[in-house]
Amino acid sequence: VEVISSLSISVHAGEIVAVVGASGSGKTLLADAVLGLFEPNATVRGRIWFDGKLQDAGGLARLRGNGVSLVPQSVNNLDPLMRVGRQVEGFARPDVPHAERRRRRAGLFERYGLSEETARLYPFELSGGQQRRVAFAGVLAMRPTKLILDEPVAGLDPAARNDFLNLISDLHESGLTVVMVSHTMDDLARYCDRVLVLKEGSLFTLGTPAEVFSHASELRDIGLGVPSAQKLANDLREAGIHLNGELYDTQSLADALATLYRKRSSASPDALDVPNAQEEPRTADAPFASGIEGNEASCPK
Repeated sequence: VEVISSLSISVHAGEIVAVVGASGSGKTLLADAVLGLFEPNATVRGRIWFDGKLQDAGGLARLRGNGVSLVPQSVNNLDPLMRVGRQVEGFARPDVPHAERRRRRAGLFERYGLSEETARLYPFELSGGQQRRVAFAGVLAMRPTKLILDEPVAGLDPAARNDFLNLISDLHESGLTVVMVSHTMDDLARYCDRVLVLKEGSLFTLGTPAEVFSHASELRDIGLGVPSAQKLANDLREAGIHLNGELYDTQSLADALATLYRKRSSASPDALDVPNAQEEPRTADAPFASGIEGNEASCPK
């Protein structure tokens, strides 16, 4: 069974690229493949380049934990019989002195809101958000320059989700390259530079959030949605409220509504009434494109 095919992408240094798709589209397999993590009976074709160098299986194995690190969706990789502080210290490369490992762990715990008391606890004594922070700290103890996150906020409550995404944003601002597998469109709209959409293991499209999310109907056809802000903006437009711009995140929609309110309220007290006439739903100027040129996929303008 061919799971991933006809896929050619590139990730540039310092950007956040999201990988989205319906269940079974190959998102997690793609994340694993980048690091050469295959099932023993898998047949693999294609090429992977890292920092301009073509990689074979041995090269990908050497990169794991030494430049590129994966944070898996599950926290089951934490040892239930070992205190979490020791686990994080053990993630560092063997040539790192123990004192340096402890210093890194302490710094990461402080940065991500984990106390020294937490270091002495076992995984089952932590909340889901704390477990994910510990796993994240363990990966960062390896000092990666590229980070692959597989559903990093799955199962977290809204507050923990927001905190964790802010941590990822801080790392991105510090220069870390991030590939994030997710199905939550609102998160992608806020944090990602580009969005890669998979359909049945192949590239559907790749572009900026504005380019991808402007084609709500095509995304819906393959089992995906758009950010809630974009959906609300589309509903308001269909109701006859004229909104300008690419409103795919909450802040841009709030700014557009505030601007519209000020403009209409200054013109007339009654100008805020929604007109009876309904606008025709907006449609794309061109079909949704998913062609590939070189290592990039084209998106409609």
